[in-house]
Amino acid sequence: MHPLIDNFSILKNFHNNIQNSFINKIKFIFFLYSRKHIIHFYNNLGSSSVNRLLNFFPSSNIIFHERGTVWNARDEDAQVYRSNADKAKIILANSNATKSMLVKRFDINKNKIKVIYNGFLSKDENFIPKNNKRYSDKFSVGFLGRLDTPKGVHSLINTAKKLPEYDFFIAGKGILENRLKELSDNYKNINFVGVIKEPLEFISKMDVMIVPSVREPLGNTIIESGYCKTPVIASNIDGIAEIIKDGTDGILITPDKNITLIEMSKDAVPVPKVVIDPLTQELQKPKEIDPAKLSDAIIFLADNLKIRKLYGNNLYKTVKQKFNIENYYETLEHIYRNFEKN
Repeated sequence: MHPLIDNFSILKNFHNNIQNSFINKIKFIFFLYSRKHIIHFYNNLGSSSVNRLLNFFPSSNIIFHERGTVWNARDEDAQVYRSNADKAKIILANSNATKSMLVKRFDINKNKIKVIYNGFLSKDENFIPKNNKRYSDKFSVGFLGRLDTPKGVHSLINTAKKLPEYDFFIAGKGILENRLKELSDNYKNINFVGVIKEPLEFISKMDVMIVPSVREPLGNTIIESGYCKTPVIASNIDGIAEIIKDGTDGILITPDKNITLIEMSKDAVPVPKVVIDPLTQELQKPKEIDPAKLSDAIIFLADNLKIRKLYGNNLYKTVKQKFNIENYYETLEHIYRNFEKN
């Protein structure tokens, strides 16, 4: 339903945009009716347009794959979520936290939901940077992601102001970029580096990566950091704790401060109404990380090279075991091959 972005140009021979072709629309309707095809929707479980389509063209070959949009859902979307879930044969969730959000908030049948973690690189892949030239000779702290409300970048900026002896590098673009630059108040140790075409190269040049999210269904940046053996300090919220075990392969900080970021744009993603407590899997009010606690964690890792290496190596082992692309492919193919049995 969307044009193919440049990053996925290799798939152009497999991409058919149904929005731009009447023939493709007809083909899609045929696929809905056909028992020989599986319709795999990504992040459309809360889509009212998909709901109307399925009400008009009933189908028994539907998979909905929820990867995080439910955190942005409104209470009034509940009926659409439940209606689409009823029409699905299977619902895939990218984490246990995502599954819990669907079950606890919208009362989706938990027996219909299967958790399948995102796959990244091959388990046989060993990432080697193209060059070892760093951004700075100082201890380097990195962030990589959208510059939008859920990512909690404002907490990192407030932390950076407390630690002028370290350099902070913020990679990414987003609706709140200008607001965040204003918040950084021209501190010389805070650097906005824009869009990064090769994320692993960026991560490999950091001494530690920070994931200060207000909400995070899983945490792809953490998985990428693991492949670089770069330690991570992250919010103990939602699906993040399914990757990092605190004190073993990273540091988790439980958010305990009220949200302070004032959204300066109507286009910014709103703060979610609820998030998932990783320990209880219950719904709770969203909070943000305390910059003082984040500062302490950064200083701790800056002063302890052996622990940084330990956390980085342990995270590397974790992501290669749990989040490799082979696991993803094999699990998904098993679901496809056993589709009729579900």
